[in-house]
Amino acid sequence: MTTPTTPPPTEYRPRGRHHELTGRSELTLETIFTSTRQAAALNPAIVATHPALAGPITGIDLATGQPITTDPHALYDQGRVTSPNVLVLGDISSGKSSLVKTQYCVRQVACGKQVVVLDRKNQQGRGEYERAAAECGVTPVRFARSGGTAINLLDPRISTTSESGGDGRVGQDRLLLMVAEHAHERRLDSHQRYALRVAHLTALHRARTEQRVATLHDVVAALYDPSPDAVPRAHLRDEAIVTRRSVIEWGLDLALDLERFITGDLSGLIDQTTSNDLDLDAPLIVFDTSALPEDSPALSLVMALVATFLSAVWAHRDGQRLIILEEGYHTARLDKVASVLRSLAKRGRGIGLSFVTVVHHLSDIREDSDAMALVREAGIVHVYRQSREDDATQALRQFRLPHTLNTQLAALAQGVHVLRIGHEPARMVQHLRTPLEVEITNTDQAMTTTRRPGTQ
Repeated sequence: MTTPTTPPPTEYRPRGRHHELTGRSELTLETIFTSTRQAAALNPAIVATHPALAGPITGIDLATGQPITTDPHALYDQGRVTSPNVLVLGDISSGKSSLVKTQYCVRQVACGKQVVVLDRKNQQGRGEYERAAAECGVTPVRFARSGGTAINLLDPRISTTSESGGDGRVGQDRLLLMVAEHAHERRLDSHQRYALRVAHLTALHRARTEQRVATLHDVVAALYDPSPDAVPRAHLRDEAIVTRRSVIEWGLDLALDLERFITGDLSGLIDQTTSNDLDLDAPLIVFDTSALPEDSPALSLVMALVATFLSAVWAHRDGQRLIILEEGYHTARLDKVASVLRSLAKRGRGIGLSFVTVVHHLSDIREDSDAMALVREAGIVHVYRQSREDDATQALRQFRLPHTLNTQLAALAQGVHVLRIGHEPARMVQHLRTPLEVEITNTDQAMTTTRRPGTQ
C-alpha cells in the first residue's frame, strides 16, 4: 500500500507558460497560526519605518517586538539626534542603573570606546561599578580626603583661561572662581575677583620659575603675598590710589576662606598635583566618590573638575567617549558646577563626548537652573517608573510624551521604560541583559547574600 506523501513545506509551482518564461512562480507555504498581537510586527507600515540599527541592542520594542538601539555616537552619525547626550530618569529600583551599566558602560567599552564613570553609590564600602571595572580589567580610582586620588585644579593640561568663542571651553580661571565662591559662600565682588585673578597668574609664574606645577596652595599664598606689579595700573600706584596693601585687603577674606576650604572639605582632592597613577588610556575609568560626604560641596566640585580635566585631555586625542554622571542631581546643588558641566556637554560634539546623566526625578532640579538646561538638551531620554503623579506629569510635559502614558509611568515594571530619541515617536522598551550583565548589575548582595562566618 502506498502511503501518501506530504509535499515539502516549501515548493515552487509554475503558473502557466507566461510565468515560466518570465521566471515568476508561486510560493506555497503551510498555514501558520498566530495572533493579532504577534502579527502586528508583520505590518509593512511598521516594518518599513523601523529605523536603522545604531550600536548594541538596548532592548525590545514592546509594541512591535523589534530590536531597539541607542548608541549616542551612532544616532548622531545617522542624523537622528542633534545632541549626543543622554538622560536616564527613574525611581529607585526601576532599572535605570542596570541600563547605564550595560548599554552605556560595558557595551561601549566592548565597542572600543572609552568610558568614564563618576560612581556615587556606596555598596558595602565600595563603589557600585567595581564589578564592571573588574570585568573590564581596571581598578577603580578612589576619591577620599586622605590616601585617595587627586586632580589638580591648575593642571597644565587645563587651559589657563576660558574661551568665549562658542566651543564651551572651561579653563582654570572658571574652575578657580567656582571653588572660591563656594569657599567664600557668596559671589565675589569686583575687588575680590581682581585679587583672585592676579593671584592665579602669580601662582603660575612662581611655580614655573621653580620648575614645578602650581596648585591651589600657591594661589592662596599669592593672595596673602601678591607680587609688586599686582596693582592694576602704574598711575594708580604712583598716585597712591591703589597700593599693594589694597590688593592684599581685597583678597584677604578670600584667602582665609580658601585656606579653610582646602584644609577641610577639599583637603587632598583638588589641592595637590594630579596623581601619577591615573591611567588616562584605560578603556574604563571609574572614579569612586562614595567616600565623599553626601552634603559636602566637595562631591559636586570634584565632578565638575574631573569632567573638565578629562575634556581638556581629550581635546588633543581622537576617539569617542562617554562620561556617566551617576546621581546627577548633585550637580543641581551648586549652580556654578551645573554651569561648568553644561558648557562641557555643549562642547562634547567637538571631542567625541557623550554625557550620560542619571537622576531620579525632575523635581530634584530647579526649573531655571543650568542643571535643568542640561537635562532639556539631552538627545536621548529614557524615562523609567515615576510613581508620583506630579513627577510623571512633569516628565510627560518636559519630553513631549503622549498624555496617555501618565498612568502607565507609575506602574512600569522593572527594566521597562519609555524611550525618546530626538523627535521620533516615543517607544515602550524592555531592556535586555545577558547572564553576565545580570551579575554585573546586581546591587542586592547585601539583602540576598548569606554570608558564612569569617567571610567578607
